Amino acid sequence: MLSILIPVYNINCVSLVKKLHEMALLTKIPFEILLADDASCEEVREENRVLNVLKGCHVLELEENHGPAFVRNYLGEQACYPYLLFLDTDTRPVEAEFLSTYLNHVGEHVVCGGFSYKKVEGAVLRYKYGMQVEAQPATERNKQPYQRFISMNFLIPREIFLSVRFDETFHLGYEDTAFGRRLEAAGVPVLHIENPVWHLVEEDTSAFLAKTRRSVKNLLGYEQELLPYVRLLRWYNGVKRFHAVALTAFIFRMSESLLEKNLTGKHPSLRLFAFYKLGYFCRLSIS
Repeated sequence: MLSILIPVYNINCVSLVKKLHEMALLTKIPFEILLADDASCEEVREENRVLNVLKGCHVLELEENHGPAFVRNYLGEQACYPYLLFLDTDTRPVEAEFLSTYLNHVGEHVVCGGFSYKKVEGAVLRYKYGMQVEAQPATERNKQPYQRFISMNFLIPREIFLSVRFDETFHLGYEDTAFGRRLEAAGVPVLHIENPVWHLVEEDTSAFLAKTRRSVKNLLGYEQELLPYVRLLRWYNGVKRFHAVALTAFIFRMSESLLEKNLTGKHPSLRLFAFYKLGYFCRLSIS
């Protein structure tokens, strides 16, 4: 009945999968756990191969790196059961009833369980942004169900997934946003519930900023398509209306080192982080 699907890239996910396997056995339903390794290093592959001994668990290894959108589509194609539960490797279910809660919501819709963060030393900005911006309760997420879609933890009927699919032109960054847009265009209902996972991200602030820049770059060419779904693009659109893109890019270039000094410090400003993303996108748009 349920296929648990996990894209893998350079992360040991043995403890996550063993926990999910224990939970799935308790539900007494037919299930499988499929992992698709997106060309990780050999050391990580070797660590995760031990999961093949678990009943219903299979590690599928790709020889080339394709990115999360491609891997999720691939997992959906390989899955056997009518309902798909997608989880990221750096997550852990918060509640023991995690799978049972999802099974109570199976139907002709997408169900998003949400997530939260544990504080990690040296990742002040990541934790602050995650808790204040990303980790919203279901009541808030349901006000904008498509804009709030995140692929870290969601359930979807396989038939619907294969008809919508992730946009593989997004290699890494905003692929979730594009998928939320596709769900809305297809008229697929999205329900947000309280069934969170811990997002056990370990990247420090410098790595988070690098990831942010990579994600922001992915928005180039999608300014109008994703405008209703991405706040950054709405800010950019406003700057553009006032013919201030070049000025914003200039201010960003002049202040970039000072911005990064604040953002990598002990008391990062989310307002400055918002300007950091906007200024960087303005610079990209005129380069």
